[in-house]
Amino acid sequence: MPGSRDYAAAAARRVEALDLVAKAAQVLLIGIQGAGTPSASTLGLIGRMPVGGVVLFSFNLPDQPAAVGDFTGALQAAAARNGSGLPLIVAIDHEGGSVFRFKGEGITRIPPPSEVGSRGERYASVLGAAAGAELRALGVNMALAPVVELLTDSNKRFLGSRSYGRTASVVDACAGAYIEGLQEKGVAAVAKHFPGNAAEDPHEGLPVLKVDRAAYEREYAPRFESAIRRGVAGVMLSHVAFPALDASGPATLSRPVVAAELKGRLGFRGVAITDDLYMKALSASMGPERAAVKALAAGADLLMLSAMGGAEGVRDAIALAVRSGELPAERLDDAARRVLELKLRFGLDSDLDPEVRARRLAGFAALVEEDGRKVRSGR
Repeated sequence: MPGSRDYAAAAARRVEALDLVAKAAQVLLIGIQGAGTPSASTLGLIGRMPVGGVVLFSFNLPDQPAAVGDFTGALQAAAARNGSGLPLIVAIDHEGGSVFRFKGEGITRIPPPSEVGSRGERYASVLGAAAGAELRALGVNMALAPVVELLTDSNKRFLGSRSYGRTASVVDACAGAYIEGLQEKGVAAVAKHFPGNAAEDPHEGLPVLKVDRAAYEREYAPRFESAIRRGVAGVMLSHVAFPALDASGPATLSRPVVAAELKGRLGFRGVAITDDLYMKALSASMGPERAAVKALAAGADLLMLSAMGGAEGVRDAIALAVRSGELPAERLDDAARRVLELKLRFGLDSDLDPEVRARRLAGFAALVEEDGRKVRSGR
């Protein structure tokens, strides 16, 4: 993990230099258009709007992993033109197994977490370090991983092999080792999915987490407490209704869940990230503009939008909510500060420098070869 300095003051100064509309853009993590190379509309949007970051999906990526460096370089070059002086978070799901976005050979493939759990903490650490080094060389600076939840009878239909297992000590050790491996190589890790998942897929509807407070305290909260102790940079919020903490609606939009529990009682000081606001768990009852304002009010800091076309409308809705007094200006400032603090902590300013990007990318092939030996030996 990058140095242990407190970057909060520096991030706060950067927030003060932004106007309201730029702050509203900085809390967005958007999906983008373009297969193999960013589309002209993507580069145009990033070149005029200082979004906090982008999330890459399989359809975006070139067939050869090494070519991803050129893709991310084009995105950062566009960000350098929008006048904010702020780099992009470039995020990708990198759990391993079925949740692995890269195509083709030439990158270390991460096995399913269920397999990693059976092999132990040391193996998870080796995989985390390999993943972090390779992602950073390719210009990806955030891994939307790992899942830190226990596998249970109620969530196995949704999570399956994405969990490290049913034993708390195994999950905590392996998820923590993967987090530390990623972050020691300069890639922000994101623990998933707070407070937990149920059987239903939130892409299709609103799941309900049917556990009482005692079960939550015993089996769910400790997993996230462990990740927080390991220094995890981000926590992804689950689009799940959780009546034990708040019966009013999805956890993503719940102040008792996000602000009071995650940030308050559990003491998380990093970036709370929503899952995609276009998932049916939310979109069946409201548009992304409304969901974004409610999520920020609940305590979320970085809002994921898989559809790039909605970004400007969501930004404008956030700014309007601040102007009207519906969303306190201090809440938006806090969210933007947390995003900028993460960027400082992981040295993302260097991603705006084409020479630095070129040096990292030039070492990618050698990294993959070395990592392959380490993964095969488990050391």
